[in-house]
Amino acid sequence: MGCTLLIKEGLASLTETERRLAAYLLSHSGEVTRMNAKEFAAACGSSPAAVVRFSQKLGFKGFTELKLDLAKESGAEALDEFQTVIQEHDDLDTILQKAELIHLKNTSLTYRMVNVSVLNQAVEEICAGRRIHLFGIGASGLLAMDFLYKSSRIGIPAFYHADAHTNLATAALLDESDIVIAISYSGETRETVLAARAAKERGCRVIAITQANHNSLSRLADYPLYIPSEEGEFRMGAMTSRISGLLLLDLLYLGIAKHDFDHTRKSLSQTRELIRSLQQD
Repeated sequence: MGCTLLIKEGLASLTETERRLAAYLLSHSGEVTRMNAKEFAAACGSSPAAVVRFSQKLGFKGFTELKLDLAKESGAEALDEFQTVIQEHDDLDTILQKAELIHLKNTSLTYRMVNVSVLNQAVEEICAGRRIHLFGIGASGLLAMDFLYKSSRIGIPAFYHADAHTNLATAALLDESDIVIAISYSGETRETVLAARAAKERGCRVIAITQANHNSLSRLADYPLYIPSEEGEFRMGAMTSRISGLLLLDLLYLGIAKHDFDHTRKSLSQTRELIRSLQQD
C-alpha cells in the first residue's frame, strides 16, 4: 500500500501537524522525494522529529523509506475518488457504464491496498488455529456467510452466528487456539467490536476487514486487511464495500486452500460428488 494512498485513507485520524505534513506531501510529492527530513519539516513549518514520527505512523521505518515508496509512485496516475453517482435522469445504459467504472476502480484500489505480509501472516494463523469464528452484522454478516460456505467445501472448521448475543456468548468462551475474522466497514459496529475485543482478551488472534482509518476494530486487530474508504452519502457505497470485503475474504480462502493443496482437492471432490448424488436423485 503506497504512502499517498495510506495518507488519503487515514487522513481523518491524523493530528493537526500530521495533516499539514500530509497536505504538503500530497501536493508536492515530486519535490518531497528530493528533500531530507529537515527540509521537508521547514517547508511545512514543523520539525524533523515530527517528520520521522509521521513516517513511522504510516508504517515506514523513517523518512528515507517513505521517500523511496513515494518515488515508486511517481509517474503513476493518481486514482480518482469515486465521484460518479446515480442521477435521477440516468438511463440504464448510463447506470451500467457508471457501475462498471466504479467497480473497476474499487477492485483495483482494493488489491493495491493489500499488505501481502499481513495477508500471509493471517493465512498462517488460520491454518495453525483450531477454529475460525466470524463476526459481522447486517451486510457484513452476508460476507461472513459466504466465507463460511466456501470453508465448508474444503473442511475448514468455521462458525458464524447472525445473532449478536450468540456472537458475544461465543466470544466469551474462546481461547488462544481460536482465530477471529471480524468484518465491519466502519470499524465501529458495536456488536462486532465488542465480540472481537472479548476474543482478543482471551488470547485469540483477530483478523479485521475494515477501513484504513485507525478505527476501533483496526486498532485492536492483529492482522488488519483494509477496504477502500468511500465518501459521500448517495453513491454505490454498499456495493463497493461489499465487493472489497468479498475480495479480501477470497484471498484468505485461497491462501488457506493452497496451504494443503492435496487436502483441498480431495475435499472439493468429495463435497462435489455428494452434491451431484443429490441432484441425480
